[in-house]
Amino acid sequence: MLILLLIWLAVGIWLATQRRSAGLPLAYFLGVSLVHVPGAMIHFDSEEWDFTRLGFEQTVIGMVAFLGGIIAARLAERASATQGHDLTPQALVRLERTGLYYVFIGIIVFFVVMRLNIPAVSAILLTLSSLIVVGVCLRLWVAHQQRNWLKLWLTVALLPLLTLATVIQIAFMSFSVSWLLTIGSFLFAQSRRRLGYFLLAPVVCFVGLSLFVNYIAARVEIRQLTWYQGAGLEDRLQRIAQTFRNFDWFDASNLRHRTAIEDRLNQNFFVGVAVARLESGAAEYAWGAELSDIAIALIPRAVWPEKPIVGGGRTVVHDFTGLEFDEGTSIGAGQVFEFYVNFGRLGVIGGFLLYGWLFGWMDLSVMKYLRLGDQRLLIPFLSCVALLKPEGNLLEIVVGVAAAVIMGYYLSRFFNQYAPN
Repeated sequence: MLILLLIWLAVGIWLATQRRSAGLPLAYFLGVSLVHVPGAMIHFDSEEWDFTRLGFEQTVIGMVAFLGGIIAARLAERASATQGHDLTPQALVRLERTGLYYVFIGIIVFFVVMRLNIPAVSAILLTLSSLIVVGVCLRLWVAHQQRNWLKLWLTVALLPLLTLATVIQIAFMSFSVSWLLTIGSFLFAQSRRRLGYFLLAPVVCFVGLSLFVNYIAARVEIRQLTWYQGAGLEDRLQRIAQTFRNFDWFDASNLRHRTAIEDRLNQNFFVGVAVARLESGAAEYAWGAELSDIAIALIPRAVWPEKPIVGGGRTVVHDFTGLEFDEGTSIGAGQVFEFYVNFGRLGVIGGFLLYGWLFGWMDLSVMKYLRLGDQRLLIPFLSCVALLKPEGNLLEIVVGVAAAVIMGYYLSRFFNQYAPN
């Protein structure tokens, strides 16, 4: 386990030291780390080779392949890389205003329109909500170019409100955590002085785990208030405030804390169980059987109203692990799991090579368009955000990327032509 964790750390250091990056590969690495590393850490002292270790081994192999894909993309783009030029003050102001439009659109869609629960356009709405991330990153980049540190750190200071708003509104933290990882990685990638980030990383991890275990303890009650009782804003805020009044700092020896990690941040266990069953012959490899489901999912329900419901992480995980889950429990399969159950270890290597190449290529594209002030950056940026789902199912991710490409294309054309002056 120590060797595996050291390899993992080496991959993270390489990603964290890259220049000319929007931080998107690092954001994906951090997202995968979030749902794999805490579970591996609490099994660090285990003497037997259990399911968690077996699953984490495949995850490490995947991340090394992911790194290889990124390196390949960067080498391929190096010869044709566009350095861009310094934007004029007027262009920077226009870029920032466009970013504020993105934030406004994203907030309206996520906190208002998505509550209407319109299945036919759910992928498009989710893509539009991701404009929050793009808009904040544009504002941070402009502040960095202008050397306006007050604007930059004021924007950063407001980011925790995203998490508070998502918990109050929908009783979920996953969306805001993904957004914060992406924005934080972007900010880190633009910084020339990164030592402070490295020094703060252990503190951020400890505080983050502490927030997580306290949220898990209060999650059921918050969701009861939000989903079933229709409680008002004041009641929801009081319940969240009560969580902080009884705040527990993370303690690895605390059984309740360890259980929370095992249940939600140990994706390795599911991977390990699937690996063991497939290698023993208790289950059979999928060999890409879900490709037909992906093809069906790409057809809009507006075109095919009677389209059957396909996919579902709980079903996929159950099929290959044999584990039973409570009705209504959300269990994401994740890329390591799905790549392995389809084609074994070669599937993990090949899948993450492709993932790495896509992230590396689109990450460079974002920076190229950003330096030109060109809103075509929306296509690769929104596509990467759609890919930034380490617990997601491939079917949902492919649909999300397709929606991101379409919406990114039309939005970029609109804002390039009608960008606010």
